[in-house]
Amino acid sequence: MSVSQVIAEIEVLPEAERAEVAAAALKQLPPERLVNLERLLRRLAHPDVPESFWDGVEDCEDGRTVDMETALFEDPPEHLR
Repeated sequence: MSVSQVIAEIEVLPEAERAEVAAAALKQLPPERLVNLERLLRRLAHPDVPESFWDGVEDCEDGRTVDMETALFEDPPEHLR
């Protein structure tokens, strides 16, 4: 079956089933690409949220944080500058 045939088959599916197909296809992405896609979709779903907020959320998700005492009274570790 060709790509164009697969796309034609997907186009005639009900919306809920198309969503299932899309979700299954996205699960085949490598983890790092899937994370990037999820982050993009999250930003698109909430356009009223400032980019700086999402940057902070992603820093936290990626472990780029320090505790409050360190943040207030010490220089941050070199890898977080």
